[in-house]
Amino acid sequence: MRVEKKKMDKLLYTTYDQDKVNDLQEILGELNLDIEVIGLSSIDYAPQKSYSEETFLNNARNTAHRLAEYTKLPTLSESSGLSVDYLFNSLGILPYHHDGQDDKARLLGYLGGVPSEKRTASYYTTFAFSWPGQEDNDIVSAGRISGVIAKYSFCNSTYGYDSLFVVPKLVKTFGEMNIDERNQVSQRRVALDRLLADLPSWWQAQKQVTTR
Repeated sequence: MRVEKKKMDKLLYTTYDQDKVNDLQEILGELNLDIEVIGLSSIDYAPQKSYSEETFLNNARNTAHRLAEYTKLPTLSESSGLSVDYLFNSLGILPYHHDGQDDKARLLGYLGGVPSEKRTASYYTTFAFSWPGQEDNDIVSAGRISGVIAKYSFCNSTYGYDSLFVVPKLVKTFGEMNIDERNQVSQRRVALDRLLADLPSWWQAQKQVTTR
């Protein structure tokens, strides 16, 4: 007798970074959650992510809502950013999603001549999980890590400001760290772990609402 394979639930992670998709898939496997993670590269004509809101939380939630409505899939979104204390009053938060050499050069230009003790900064990451049609039941999580902006890049990383953001605990930039070191100090991993701790019960509750 032929036994049909159980169809896996799917989760959309709003990123084109396949390493992030694979990492989340591995974590869900460790939690014994039978959920397939797909990224934006699997979605045709995916709507743009939200970068227009004043807070990382609202950007993450708006992106999750838009993509969940478009795909009809449970959707995880994240919004991250860098806040530099010396610049905050005049320039506010420099968006993490605007990466590339031009932004790094601009940041270093803003901090030209500023001593190390005044180059303090924080990385923020906010996650939002949304179920299609049930936006009022989102679960969210946020993390923060403090550090210092270096006076020049310490690696060739092109991802955000990773090559400039020094974490005092390890005396390294994010760009210089291996994956284990990043997970040890990363505000992103802390926020993601908090969110995933609530995921199994939340997922089942949303499924029950959907089938009523």
